[in-house]
Amino acid sequence: MRASESHHASDDGVEIPVALTGAASLSSAIAGLKGRDPAEPEGETATETVQEDDVPPEGSQLVIQTLYEGPPKCHCCKNWVEEYPDDLRMDVEDQPETKQKALVVRMGKNHDGEKPLVIDSIVVQSQSLKKTLGEVFEGFTGITASLKKLVFKAPFHSFYYRWERFSQTLERQKREDPDAAAYTQLLYDVLNDELKDDMDEIEDHVRQGVITYRLLWALFEPGSRIVTAPVFGERFFIVNGTAYDSKEQYFGIQAKCIDWDGKQFGYGNVQLPIFEFTGTFRIAEFLAFPESFHCSKDNVRLNAIARGRIFHELHGIHYKAYTGVMLWKKGDSKVERNVDGRIIIDAESYFDENPDENGGLVALDDDSIAPSLQISDTNHLPDEFDDFDLRDQYTRTRRTLRPSEQERPKSKEKVQELTEEQLLLCNTHVRGYSLKMKTWGMFDVTKITSITWNSDAFSHLMLPTGYKNLILSFVEGQATSKKAFDDVIKGKGLGILMLLVGSPGTGKTLTAEAVADRVQKPLYMLSAGELGQTAENIENRLSYILQLTEKWDAVLLFDECDVFLQERSIQYLAHNEIVAVFLRLLEYYRGILIMTSNRADIIDRAFKSRIHLILHYPELGTHAKEQIWRQFVNRSNNQNTLTDDAYSRLAVLPMNGRQIKNVVQIATLLAGQEKTILGIDQIRIVLQATREVDHEGI
Repeated sequence: MRASESHHASDDGVEIPVALTGAASLSSAIAGLKGRDPAEPEGETATETVQEDDVPPEGSQLVIQTLYEGPPKCHCCKNWVEEYPDDLRMDVEDQPETKQKALVVRMGKNHDGEKPLVIDSIVVQSQSLKKTLGEVFEGFTGITASLKKLVFKAPFHSFYYRWERFSQTLERQKREDPDAAAYTQLLYDVLNDELKDDMDEIEDHVRQGVITYRLLWALFEPGSRIVTAPVFGERFFIVNGTAYDSKEQYFGIQAKCIDWDGKQFGYGNVQLPIFEFTGTFRIAEFLAFPESFHCSKDNVRLNAIARGRIFHELHGIHYKAYTGVMLWKKGDSKVERNVDGRIIIDAESYFDENPDENGGLVALDDDSIAPSLQISDTNHLPDEFDDFDLRDQYTRTRRTLRPSEQERPKSKEKVQELTEEQLLLCNTHVRGYSLKMKTWGMFDVTKITSITWNSDAFSHLMLPTGYKNLILSFVEGQATSKKAFDDVIKGKGLGILMLLVGSPGTGKTLTAEAVADRVQKPLYMLSAGELGQTAENIENRLSYILQLTEKWDAVLLFDECDVFLQERSIQYLAHNEIVAVFLRLLEYYRGILIMTSNRADIIDRAFKSRIHLILHYPELGTHAKEQIWRQFVNRSNNQNTLTDDAYSRLAVLPMNGRQIKNVVQIATLLAGQEKTILGIDQIRIVLQATREVDHEGI
């Protein structure tokens, strides 16, 4: 009896389908079952009624009709059919007979080679085999032997990497467990037929120290260690995965190294490309290759470990000197430039300024660098994997740093120590800020040195009596006096604000530079042009700089800041807003700020009450100028023929310190060009050419 037929019970308890009774209606069917005929029709009317009753009314049949969505007839309507769709019938793999098989080999159509069919994937269903593979792939993440089935997809690279262990396991099982060996032999035979030709070719090529582009994958086993070529610093990495990019025509190596994000050490991701080539290529000449192929592996390891120790020591914030190539990002490209100057190492602030470069780090544990297996049917992946199909990377489970781990370590807490194997993988560059270039960038750890402080600069300042001690008492006592001089409102007035006022070239900027070296703090030189023109831009930029310099414990020099100090007026509301912003930010600044100005008469009264110390620099006297001439000539590192009388004559010229410096520099270059000793003649020529002053009588 079909499921779609409706049933009714007779008085005798027998179920009879309505459709089989031939009744024109439900009442007729019931009457027939009880042995009573329905009323006989009379005349024409009865005949017409019988004809109408031959077609049951709509909705009168006590049945359920199921329809299925069929092939569409148009783009807007669904086509309903009675036939069950063939593509929705039970999969072959879901049938009980198939589930009983130890292995299921899926064959796919081949459109590229001679074989019409190739192995697409292998489904392992045998409990014995799953246990065996758990042993073979020990150390891999992503494989769970207790699953109902394990799916391994072509081209089966993971089996190539563990083929020796797979073979050894089979031989052991033949001796100790013949039943398990029988199942293992099934899989072994299938994979051996699939991989044997490639394995023989790989072995032959590697023996000669070369490889083809198609077989590059065999060199880079996930979890193995590789090293880059000397031109790329001979860095060590752990392979995380590989993939061919047919669109861009390169082989991509996804690798991991140890990095510092300003809070914790962790594993960071790096992609190393090897572009497509023809024929064979020497393995040791690639951008990156297995460390076993390096001719001086032991020496390179020792150098990398020593470099890693420097990287580890430079975590946190450091003030250092740097001479070398600086790397920084400009738009979508990387820029290199030689830099010789002082830098601030501060990875946390670097990533605050460049958040797009912070890809996140994963924890320093074994799971983070363990090779991974995909053993399930993950067929649908995001669009970004269309061009570079890193399926293993997408399905890999990674433990990222927990929020508690990402918090900045307290000063008394020790930062995680690294083993030698971890030091080997450390980044070769630290992130920081070039005070000379005023740019965030990356610096080679081997080019970073300690600062040679110019301790004599402060003593050589030409300042009136008492100025030096007064300046030092403010600057050197700032750290110990913060709490003692706190404002009524907590957090206000904890900084040191100094204003140096005087004509150009009287030593104001030099004072700030000498003070910073005397107290061995970074000097951040700020100009009005860096802050913008609107009050909003000025507030945002100045707030950021004040936060940085306070964090770095730096001396902030705001040179030529007259526009910010100028007295407010009801006629210039925009300027008034800028001054108000500047006043408000300075009140809560906790660091050392030295400002310079050429005009003392325009300073707003509100600033005068907030500035701790205002020093007026007088015009340089004859004695001071003579000392400046002597200092700059002696710093030229050349012999000179200047006499005391020459210095005395030079001292009376109406020149400031900056003008004297420029004349000496140019005269030194001129003497070098003439291959003679620096003397009064070269200085006289420079004075005449530049027309700085009347050179007559010199």
